[in-house]
Amino acid sequence: MDMLRIATGAGINFVGTILKAIVGFAFTLLLSRVLSVSDLGLYTMGVTISSIAVIVCILGLDVGLWRYVSRYNAKRDQARLRGAFVGSLIVAVPISLCVSVAMAIFAVQISNAFFESNEFVTPLRAFAVTVPLLVVARLFIASTQGLQVMRYAAIRDIVEQVLRFLFTVALFVLGFRMGGALVANIAAVLVITIMSFYFLEKLYPMFSGKQNTIRQIRKLVKFSTPMGASQVLTYLIIWIDTIFLGIFYTSNEVGLYSVAMRVIVLASIVQTSFSTMFAPVISDLYVRDQHFQLQQLFKKVTRWTVLLSLPFLMPIIIFSSSVLKVFGDQFTVAATSLAILSLGQFANNLTGPVSVMIAMTGRSKLEFANSLAIALISLVLCLIFIPRWGMAGAALVNATAVTSGNIIRTIEVYILIHVQPYSLRYLKLLFAAAVAGGISYLGFTILPLGSGLLSLAVWSTVLIAIYCGTMFAMGLDEDDSEVFGLLRERFSRA
Repeated sequence: MDMLRIATGAGINFVGTILKAIVGFAFTLLLSRVLSVSDLGLYTMGVTISSIAVIVCILGLDVGLWRYVSRYNAKRDQARLRGAFVGSLIVAVPISLCVSVAMAIFAVQISNAFFESNEFVTPLRAFAVTVPLLVVARLFIASTQGLQVMRYAAIRDIVEQVLRFLFTVALFVLGFRMGGALVANIAAVLVITIMSFYFLEKLYPMFSGKQNTIRQIRKLVKFSTPMGASQVLTYLIIWIDTIFLGIFYTSNEVGLYSVAMRVIVLASIVQTSFSTMFAPVISDLYVRDQHFQLQQLFKKVTRWTVLLSLPFLMPIIIFSSSVLKVFGDQFTVAATSLAILSLGQFANNLTGPVSVMIAMTGRSKLEFANSLAIALISLVLCLIFIPRWGMAGAALVNATAVTSGNIIRTIEVYILIHVQPYSLRYLKLLFAAAVAGGISYLGFTILPLGSGLLSLAVWSTVLIAIYCGTMFAMGLDEDDSEVFGLLRERFSRA
């Protein structure tokens, strides 16, 4: 029953994340066609710094809300549930305002540090405006996720991407370029912040009524702070390659590399969907000592993550140059970087939601130690690889950090919780992937069809068809068939 609940939530997240990724892909395509590669790099660096700033300001309180809102709701303790949410705002909002002001004041110094010029000042100040809004919006949505309602997070993410795209198109039509993209981003963030507030009030009236509130600031902060530090380190691990690429090279290289990073998001949507829904279930099962059921769900979630992600991931790995040609011929120089990033994401999918397992079983300090170790490794690798190999070196840093971190976490989960995600059924997945990938690569090489984009579309479709056909020919397990049917139903409704 828990697997069905996870699959239901994952189906919602999966459809929502796919739509978000498609719009995000279209947005990056729009920027790559209208902005110069250098301006695209500046925009990407603004996204990078503001994203890290948001994580710093939240201090892991979103993860804390997942845990405590879920726990207090299960116990029907409404006063403490409300107190956890109020406490998160009391802590995070003042910090976000201070960080936003600091980013605006020191924009010149930050711009000179990265690009040795003032070209980054205006973009950085524009992104600084969004930091407090994004912090509040994330706390609103984290509360709805703690209540195990996933659709609002998916809706918010989709609407944010759609609005950003539409606002940017409108301003581009009016003749604005970089300035239009920055203003469109602020407008989209403002709208989704208001929308997130509405979703939470609709689901649970945090601000209205005369409900009792028992603030949970100390308990929430005690749990969340290590997670917050871990999240900061995790984001640094994700973005440190982009940051150092900006330090050692120019905004032009950052712009080229940013497109490869955007493409790789398509390969992570399945894991994100399942992990988000699995998180509160982990806490619930672990508290009730349902370890056998937890292990079974862990295996199924990980296997389905790999099963559903491969159709997105394999074409990106095999046809990386053709994929980047969609954005323009100038972006194909990042093909090696994209292939390396894709392999790193494949390793990430293979280990399943191990970081969530560690966090949601109350071991937030251990997760912080893991992230700190991986961040230090990434820092050393950045100093070695990026000056020597540029974009390819940045991708190698990213893939190595992701892979080594998840191997460490997988070992820890097995030792501490006595669960692991693997079974012999993985051989089916690997066999189907090998058959589909091999045939499609040979076909793409021997029988190219017209333009590169046409050949990409045809052989990617062939790859996915062979992969799915091979899986069905070997036979799906009973629980796989049940979950597949549920996800197919969600797609049909969407």
